[in-house]
This record gives sequence, structure tokens and C-alpha cells, in this order.
Amino acid sequence: MRQRVVILTRPSAKQAFVQRYGSEGQTRFAMAQSAKGMADFKKAEVEDSAQSRAVARIRKAMPSDVKLAEIDRQMVAQFLFEPHDLVVAVGQDGLVANVGKYLEGQPLAGVNPDPQTIDGSLLAFNVETFIAALPQVLNDRRPLREATLAEAQTSDRQVLRGLNEIFVGVQTHQSARYRIRHGANDEVQSSSGLIVSTGTGSTGWLKSLRGPDAVFDPAADELHFVVREAWPGRGFSATLIEGRVTRDQPLLIESRMEGTIFADGIEADAVRFDAGVSVTIRPAQRRVRLVV
Repeated sequence: MRQRVVILTRPSAKQAFVQRYGSEGQTRFAMAQSAKGMADFKKAEVEDSAQSRAVARIRKAMPSDVKLAEIDRQMVAQFLFEPHDLVVAVGQDGLVANVGKYLEGQPLAGVNPDPQTIDGSLLAFNVETFIAALPQVLNDRRPLREATLAEAQTSDRQVLRGLNEIFVGVQTHQSARYRIRHGANDEVQSSSGLIVSTGTGSTGWLKSLRGPDAVFDPAADELHFVVREAWPGRGFSATLIEGRVTRDQPLLIESRMEGTIFADGIEADAVRFDAGVSVTIRPAQRRVRLVV
């Protein structure tokens, strides 16, 4: 039986508003200055209430002999997950991606607190179905779906993993400049950066770049990369713009810029990728185990 349940949430939009204005009363006053502002705050209140109710119901359903920890997204990188934890992400798909890359085999359940407003492909449960399945989940009798992680390892020993995709480029509107190598192909490029997507992420950013045919199995032990807006100017090529990445045929990139590498759209959780540093990107040995 799982010895501890870790409930993960993220600060709600309402909490962000209140933090900005100092109190709920001041927030209401400020947001009431425009119809849109008040509408945004009312929507944030609904979302906050749904999340709070969901967590309260899950908390109440826990057996008394199971330890419980509650953390928010900002604590994930520093939190010490234990081998026999069950991790429950209550919120949107992004929470599942946020925490999945930090786990080492612990099962991860995504719970949708408000299916009427949240459309989550990684959220296998709503509150009712999760509570009903909880005895099976705690005793490891629930099916698991494995998902491949992308892993980037730099020559200066920084490691970053992503459940959806890894982005390599610059955070500004300047061009990204680098040497890219994949298999026998090797060229210098200037582009808007590139993404390396997992099957999980292929329904998002990759699909928007390459179309519906880009979608592939989240459990496939491979990644797909796409270069964004490569420019075939003097000293630069633009032929190596997409491909399949495996452990035996990784993607290698050498920086010629003041660059960055981040995963799953979280620019704050990034590693520097400055000139002279190289990165190798391939499917990670570690996989995410999603409860279904």
C-alpha cells in the first residue's frame, strides 16, 4: 500500500489577484473598475472554489493510516518525493507535466477539479471517479500508462527533462544561432529556435508546427524535433529542420549564442545555453507512470 499521498496544486488566479492587490477587498475594488476586470475576478473565484472543494474532498477521503502532504507547483523542484508516494495533481494538464519529470517511478494521478471549464488530456479522473478508485490506486491495483520523457544534458553537466517538449533557443526575439547534428547530417543554423517533442507533447506545440500527422504515441521510445523558421542566409543552412530522435541517434546542438533551454513551456525553470556549450537530447531512461 502507498504510504503517503502528495497532493499538488498551483496557486489559483484568485490567489494571484489577491497577492497583487494586498487583500480580497482591495482586489474586488480594483477589478470592479471595469466590466472585464470584474468578470475575470468572478471567473477566478469559481476556479478557486472548485480547486479548494476538490482538494478538501480528496483529503477527507484519505484513509487515516496514509500520510498526506500538500504542496504547490513552486515547491516541486525542491520537494523530496519518497519511493512509496502516490502523487495527485489537482488542476490542469500543466501540473502533470510540471511534476512528472521530477518523479522516479512513483505513480501520478491527474484529477480535474472542474471538467466544465478545464479540458485536460492528462487528467484521467474527476474528483468523484478518483475517490471511487482510491482504494485500488493506493494498493497499486489500478492500470498505469507510461509516458516517455525528453532529456537534455549539456556539456557543463546540466540536466533538464520534459514531459511535453524541450525548447532550445533564446528568450528574446533575436535569432538563435547554433550548430545542429543528427545522424550523418550537420549544419550551422539561424532560426527562431527548435523544439524536441515527446508523444505526449505532440498534440500541442509540435502539432501546431507540423499538423495532425505529427501526433505519435506518448509511450513511444522516441522524440521528434522541428526547427522553427530556419533562415538559409550567408553562412547558414536550412535543410536539417525535422527528424526522429532515439537513444541511438540523439540530437546534438552546439550553442553560438546567449541561449536557453527550457521544458514544458516553463521559461523560469531553464538552463543557460551560452556559446561553446553543447547539449545532447534523447529519450530519457526515466519514464512517467500515469494512473488511468
